[in-house]
Amino acid sequence: MTCGEEKANCSKDLNNENSNAMEHRNIANELCALNLDEGKNSSMYGLSLNSLRLMASHSRASTEDGEDAGTKEVDTRPRHERNMHSRAMRRALTEITPANSHPQNQSPLFSKLPSEVRNLIFEYAICQTPNYHCPVSGTSHTNRPGHKYKTIIDTSLLHTCRLIYYETRTIPLRSTTHHVYEAPSESFNPADWDHYLFHLSSQSGHNLHHLHTTKWRIPFTFSDHLNEHLHWRKMSWTLCASEWMPEEMGYHFDVSDKLTYVRFPDSCREVNVEFESLQKFPWQRKLLRGVAEKCRETQLTKRNGEKLEIDLDYSMEYTWEGTTWKPAGRADNHWNGDYVTATYHVIRISWREKVAERHYMHYDHLDCLRSSAIEPMSQEDIEKDVESI
Repeated sequence: MTCGEEKANCSKDLNNENSNAMEHRNIANELCALNLDEGKNSSMYGLSLNSLRLMASHSRASTEDGEDAGTKEVDTRPRHERNMHSRAMRRALTEITPANSHPQNQSPLFSKLPSEVRNLIFEYAICQTPNYHCPVSGTSHTNRPGHKYKTIIDTSLLHTCRLIYYETRTIPLRSTTHHVYEAPSESFNPADWDHYLFHLSSQSGHNLHHLHTTKWRIPFTFSDHLNEHLHWRKMSWTLCASEWMPEEMGYHFDVSDKLTYVRFPDSCREVNVEFESLQKFPWQRKLLRGVAEKCRETQLTKRNGEKLEIDLDYSMEYTWEGTTWKPAGRADNHWNGDYVTATYHVIRISWREKVAERHYMHYDHLDCLRSSAIEPMSQEDIEKDVESI
């Protein structure tokens, strides 16, 4: 569906919800990692009642009904004190090693299983996965291929003991796709948003996996979340043309020059740019195929000077079924109408390093860009469509 169809604060609330959930998960993990030792129960180490409440309320990113599991605790200390406390905790967390942790030899998990098998168990326990108890509304602009359900990361395992924390602490971020939806109901200046990604520590920034940004309105910029401390391995942008008129599209959707000036992180292995339009508007597809062709001739550059070349095997065109808002009539108010089913057409341009996917996609169990909701178009279908326009 198109972004103009949402209530004014829908996406802002979603970003705030994600920010709060990540903040409280980090607090819970830090408290547990510092206080749990040798596999013993946390209550034996004198955690405060508020700390225990935080861990109980926010160990999961979402619950079965999609709401917070408990009342959010408010830290009333001055900001500089909170920041000093957080920095001290992060320093202590980085000092956790097998040498200063209990070996857990009494547990078959460590004494019997090879580390490779143990890591597979940890991976399936902690990776980001769809929360099938929390479907996304069929009329939400976040209901897109691979995003039919809210996601969840269960960090309870990190609360067990220091050794498990040491072996698993990077998995949640290494498996997570961070979705940013820029809808017209929000501020037209994305720089004004106080997004949680800007507040990640440099240690967390080294473990980031995938950033997927969906844009409906200008400016189509690519540097909003390319801060020096954010080391993405995969980055994707979906530029939506469903609300645009043809005389406005050509200039704004031609982003090939902008891409040449972007400096991607040295850690980046894959970049995707998607151009999305409604299937019922063939003139949109014609214009977008033109700008996509210019992108195919563009090389991307990392901060260290290395180039990312176009990958024709990963580049594709596809369709997917969604909804869009249909007003009751031209003379009526825009909000007098209803949602109707719609087919969307997407052109994806991919740049990749010549490495196996497992080197950077190993923990990605969501893999939203390869959703079963996507219907790839064959080369023959594309050629027929081009001839018919």
